[in-house]
Amino acid sequence: MHVPNHLISPEVAIIGGVAAVALIGVAIAKVKRTGIGDKLPLAGVMGAFVFAAQMLNFSFGDAGFSGHLIGGVLLAAMLGKWLGFLTLSGVLILQSLLFADGGVMALGWNILNMAAIGSLVVYPLIFEPIVRHNHSAGRVLTAGLSASFGAVVLGAIAVVAEAALSGTALPTAEFMGYMLPTHALIGLGEGAITGAILALVARTDPALLDCNKHSARALKTGLQRSIAAFAISALVIGGGLSLIASERPDGLEWSIEQTTEGESIASEPIHESADALQESLAVAPDYEGDYTGLLATAGILLLAWVGSGKKKSKE
Repeated sequence: MHVPNHLISPEVAIIGGVAAVALIGVAIAKVKRTGIGDKLPLAGVMGAFVFAAQMLNFSFGDAGFSGHLIGGVLLAAMLGKWLGFLTLSGVLILQSLLFADGGVMALGWNILNMAAIGSLVVYPLIFEPIVRHNHSAGRVLTAGLSASFGAVVLGAIAVVAEAALSGTALPTAEFMGYMLPTHALIGLGEGAITGAILALVARTDPALLDCNKHSARALKTGLQRSIAAFAISALVIGGGLSLIASERPDGLEWSIEQTTEGESIASEPIHESADALQESLAVAPDYEGDYTGLLATAGILLLAWVGSGKKKSKE
């Protein structure tokens, strides 16, 4: 659901950028006030996991499109909504600037569509009420499935609204007609993955879930094990499974193709300039290269390790 440059007008891009920057500022203040505690290493590792998982596109039988994990609800459930939002925002910024994945003009809206809707809207409105009085694995599975499905569908609706506000040459009703069913299927996939991961955590290390208010001692018990598990999973996905990802267009790309009947959307010089800027900044546009996924994932894990080490030294 990474929105490209040409789908957003300059005016709408500015609105999204300002809103995203303001929300990131609020999130940083919230995290500073409440404290990260022992979850900084987990945040770094979870960021690497989501980054790798977003390279693993999965298809749906004979459908002509594919989808991938977004991770907003997953990160909020593991890290808390504000730290989860910041973690996914960091992933989206890296993807846009270093891999030309998601338009730099649309970066603000991509942060709002994927990170904010999942972590700050759907997580507190759907996930938390479902598990408020029952933190069993079954209830967490239901919450993860429901919230993730809702986050993907709401994100798809937001993309259509942003394109309409931008005056993009896409018939809004027809575009919505493709986006909703497409992303409903993708949302089921996202929900199944998110629910399964969180249910496993609820069964093995329930103290790691944000909805559980366990002691710091209980948190530390399973923290190292979970950090290792997510780190290994990230490397396996980024270094191996991403190589066999579906090559079909993602849900947004496919919906645009169907709406325009394969014709390109007219772009302005500013869109072409934004594309050129991203091409010049990107170290591996569209993750080209067999080892890009592995190296990028390993790099994020290294940054997480260095960052957590500096925090410990300050303490």
